[in-house]
Amino acid sequence: MIVGRDLEAAQLRDVVAKLAGGHGGVAWLEGEPGIGKSALVDAMARDAEAVGCRVLRAGGDELMRAFPLRMMADALDISAGSTDPGRQHIARLLRGEPVESGTLDPVLAAGERMLALVDRLCAEQPVLLVLEDVHWADEPSLLLCHRLGRAVDQIPLLLVLTSRPTAPRTTAARLRGLVRERPGVHLDLEPLTEADTAALAARLADGLPGPRLRAELARAGGNPLYLREMVEALVRDQALVADGPVRELRLDVTTTAPSLVAVITRRLDSLSEATVGALRLAALLRREFDAGHWSEVSGRPMTELAAATEEAVGAGVLAAAGERLTFRHDVIRQVLADQLPVAVRHGLHRHAARTLAQVGAGVDEVSPHLLATSGPVDGWALTWLAGLPEAMLYAAPDVAVELLVRATASPVPTGEQHEALLGRLALALFWLGRDEQACQVAEQVLHRTADPARQTRLRILAIRAAGRMRRFEQALALTRPAADLPPQWQARLQAWRAMILAFVDRLDEAAAEAQEALDSALACGDSLGVGYAHNTLAYLAAAPDQLCHIDAAIAALGDDVEATDLKMLLTGNRLHRLLANGRRDELEDSLAEALVRAEQVGSIRAGIMFAQAAGACYMYGRWDDAVMYADRPDQELLATPALSYLHAIVALIAMHREDHATATARLHAAGFLDPVAQPRWVSAFGVVAEAVAMHAETGGDPAAGLALRTSYLDLPPGPARASRSDEATQLVRAALARGETAIAAAAADAVQADPDPAPDRLLAIRCCRAMLAGDAADLLAVAEEYERWGWPPHRAFALEEAAVLLAGRGDQAGARAAFTEALGTWLDLGATWEARRVEARLRPFGVRRGPRTIRRRPAHGWDALTPTERHVARLVAKGMSNPDIAAELFVSRNTVQTHVSRVLSKLQMRSRIELIQQGPDSDR
Repeated sequence: MIVGRDLEAAQLRDVVAKLAGGHGGVAWLEGEPGIGKSALVDAMARDAEAVGCRVLRAGGDELMRAFPLRMMADALDISAGSTDPGRQHIARLLRGEPVESGTLDPVLAAGERMLALVDRLCAEQPVLLVLEDVHWADEPSLLLCHRLGRAVDQIPLLLVLTSRPTAPRTTAARLRGLVRERPGVHLDLEPLTEADTAALAARLADGLPGPRLRAELARAGGNPLYLREMVEALVRDQALVADGPVRELRLDVTTTAPSLVAVITRRLDSLSEATVGALRLAALLRREFDAGHWSEVSGRPMTELAAATEEAVGAGVLAAAGERLTFRHDVIRQVLADQLPVAVRHGLHRHAARTLAQVGAGVDEVSPHLLATSGPVDGWALTWLAGLPEAMLYAAPDVAVELLVRATASPVPTGEQHEALLGRLALALFWLGRDEQACQVAEQVLHRTADPARQTRLRILAIRAAGRMRRFEQALALTRPAADLPPQWQARLQAWRAMILAFVDRLDEAAAEAQEALDSALACGDSLGVGYAHNTLAYLAAAPDQLCHIDAAIAALGDDVEATDLKMLLTGNRLHRLLANGRRDELEDSLAEALVRAEQVGSIRAGIMFAQAAGACYMYGRWDDAVMYADRPDQELLATPALSYLHAIVALIAMHREDHATATARLHAAGFLDPVAQPRWVSAFGVVAEAVAMHAETGGDPAAGLALRTSYLDLPPGPARASRSDEATQLVRAALARGETAIAAAAADAVQADPDPAPDRLLAIRCCRAMLAGDAADLLAVAEEYERWGWPPHRAFALEEAAVLLAGRGDQAGARAAFTEALGTWLDLGATWEARRVEARLRPFGVRRGPRTIRRRPAHGWDALTPTERHVARLVAKGMSNPDIAAELFVSRNTVQTHVSRVLSKLQMRSRIELIQQGPDSDR
């Protein structure tokens, strides 16, 4: 029964009809508790099922918000008892159970599999995914919602989210903003009008409300749930009298319940004492709960609870939810829980936790009850926490930290168990990125433990945490153990000591220590120590040897968590070296494999893989793909120092294309234009230095751009500067353009001073020297080499400089040929800033574009698609889902999603259904 929501209901029926036609969207319903969000969603679900859509539905739960992906798992019917192997696999990941070797972050791995599951479900039929009360949702579920919301233009998915008005978390706020970017509706549900209040009351009371009754019902404030509870209570209490078609409040009734809580309390008063007692225990579980757990916690057999369930369902307190039970509204559950005194409630939560642990319930079932209590952790819980498989810490690290903090604050801070709990706390803090605390806790254990394995693991953890905070002296001190260690552990520590020495520019010492660590690790057969040592040697080695060390490390490593994490780090470094060596085909194959692997193991380093993809696509001139890869990591990940430079890549592309507003916004978002922070960013990342310099140039201040570029000269010699040789070529060009030959010469000298013989650096040296010497022929040779590498922006740069030199010597034919190639390349890239620049530089020499200078690919239609996009389009047209296409092409699901977005944009289609309707041969 929905009264007063005709307009809202019509809007929601419209998006459901579009969903049935294959078009996805997002709907956001917001309003206070009881305002009617669930009623509208119920109607949507009925409409969707009637037109052949699959309906998936779940809600947030205050007790479960600390457990990652819990809401999404409920919606997708993911549980250990599922008959679907894929769902069982995800459930085991979320419970922290061993599923496959090398899973780094089970939450990330489970999230990727959930996205793939939704893709497959949408390939079978349109899906209505309803997530209610997202203000209680766990953060990973919200992030997954955000990613699903970005995909609704590709798949027949209608994502429906409901929330109370107060949703202050950043992720929830971004979700609300999705409806402004995607097809859908945004409804702020207001209280019912006086007329609608009267209409609803008439239906409930079976008669028109009289004046006194209308005045009393005004206290509901237009809230449908409050109104319903008031009228039903008045009917139950026989407080209404009939006068023909009118229902009026009896004269002897002086007051009704003053609040929604009070009127629900009255409803509960109608139940038997035994039923209310059982319901109070159920209220401590979840809004939707397992009847078996209810029986265990309450100590009552199912036969006895069956009668209580029947009475509660009849009174509108409980309802069936598949094989589980649910409170009809969360307000009812909250009222029942609040009827228990705090001390009693905490005691019952402790009892529930222990009971559920004894029957083998998962961490996600036991921990909420421990979290709901305060004070010291009981002895049984300390044993339970110490005995959990370590992988379960990764499944819910925030929960692990909160419980372990309380467990390690117990009155008996000694013994093996306490050390084990502290070690687990340090590990959980480290994986959450709380490096300061992780260091402190790890060092606590180091001062007391005699276990060499525990000591070394925590020492390395503390070294890594200190290193991430750039506290290299502290990290260096930690590399010296207080006592002798077995060779295996000594080799691992020595490898990390070598890496820290390299970071503080003690390169000779670092090389000696790393080689000694490698020899020791090989001698004792420690594969992880071998990997650590090769990783440091790769950082220190000259370009020809870097890939050898990286490949040797990857080959030596196993599949445990620590080894897999190091493998992902090494893989990212390997991709970078392949790019710098001009080995494009090998890089493309390796990158595809790396992205797939990152999704499978759930590594946070997947963001680094996307960053490598963005960087490679930038160099290869696939700038649209570069932007998509740069924006693929979640916003929280983009905000980390390790990946924030991706904003600079997007800004550079925007400036090339004369979109100064986007460039400025991205640079501001990352803090790169902050005068205080800018020098630190410029010294840390070459792409940031290039972006802020180009921002000044395109903003009309070339002098400021040159000044920013000269920061390259302040970089200390070594591996870091050697990897930034591109900055030297840009600095030479900018300096020569302003007549600053001394600066140009200094830049050329600096890039040549580094001993690293990397191929990309050798080309940069050659380009700098050719510009300084005015050697157009060598610049043309450099351009030809860049063409062989497949680096169009670099090729166009060298061609442009050659064209200017040739024109200055009067070689019109040579200048025109180089100019035409440079201009055509810039325009193919969409780099209108550079196109206008090269035309302005050559115009004084009488060199202008000819009528057939430009041959550009169309922006829209089948001819606009790249060969890869055309292949993906054909597979989509056959009805294949993104995961199936990914398996076919052996690329990641996220890569396929990127391609599908590009295909739909170029073909000017709103969803993949349109492509399917045209058929796989529609491009002929």
